[in-house]
Amino acid sequence: MSTIIPLGKFERVPLRDAWPTEDGNFTPWLAQQESIALLGETLNFDLEVEAVEQWVGSFRADIIARVIDSESDHRVIIENQFGRTDHTHLGQILTYLAGIEAAKTVVWIAETIQPDHRAAVDWLNNNTVEDFSFFAIEIELWRIGSSTPAPRFNVIASPNDWTRTARSAYHRASETSLSDRHLILMAYWASFAEFLKGRSSTFKIRRANKDHWFPFAIGRAHFAITATISTDKQRIGVELSMTNDPEKSAYRALLAQRQSIEKEIGEKLEWQELPGKKACRVAIYKHDVDPSDKETYPELHEWMHTRMELFKRAFADRVKALPYFTADTDVEEPEG
Repeated sequence: MSTIIPLGKFERVPLRDAWPTEDGNFTPWLAQQESIALLGETLNFDLEVEAVEQWVGSFRADIIARVIDSESDHRVIIENQFGRTDHTHLGQILTYLAGIEAAKTVVWIAETIQPDHRAAVDWLNNNTVEDFSFFAIEIELWRIGSSTPAPRFNVIASPNDWTRTARSAYHRASETSLSDRHLILMAYWASFAEFLKGRSSTFKIRRANKDHWFPFAIGRAHFAITATISTDKQRIGVELSMTNDPEKSAYRALLAQRQSIEKEIGEKLEWQELPGKKACRVAIYKHDVDPSDKETYPELHEWMHTRMELFKRAFADRVKALPYFTADTDVEEPEG
């Protein structure tokens, strides 16, 4: 005899039951670390809040965040709106984008994204340069029975990655200065992107890359796990990159834990303070390899991904626990 399992029923909860006001309740909730992380999962970004209710001209942007998944270190403008979207908020969003330095992503959150505003967001994604991204998201609250309401973000409009990848590839193909070295680097990273996708890895490569490095988020701005390849030096590497540590305070705090870190990773690491530079790094390299040889890709990808996972486990919590230190926006190029 089969057992009948009792099932609950989803119930939609009005937003104002949880957040009576948009500016006084919803925005402060979204600015909390757990909440902004939930939004980041929806966008496939790691986000860190920089400012709340930030004045931009005569308007105030609800939240300014920074992408810390390091493919591109830039700001995200988040505009919240209860009810239906309207033209006023669309105009404010464009004003914020023009007035906030290094802002490249806009997230418009509302209870209902009206069709004409979805069309406007789609138009912006299709007609602006590929560095800019626009998202229209509807926020909902649901519960089962008497459970605590749970938020859900529904993406209504977003950049078309396939279109942008094709556009980017077209522009690259038209660049006569694209060297053989760049083609080798692009081929390696494209292959590694497919490897990561096949492993359902938390590490992701979402754009073509012709640099000798590719940074991945570790949960804090100005820090990254950086994968590197060098055909000249015949090596590949994985680094913890600290791109803005001129006083070396973060580096020395981690160096003090060197013994336990290397024990967790299971290998000796290279600790590179880089005197006179704002960057520091902790690295591990695999030498005597040829990153241009596609036959060796599986072995190189496996080695690289394994060390990236080890670095994330050893460094992520330690980096987040570091005391705040002043950092500017200059970056040093990773070791190739």
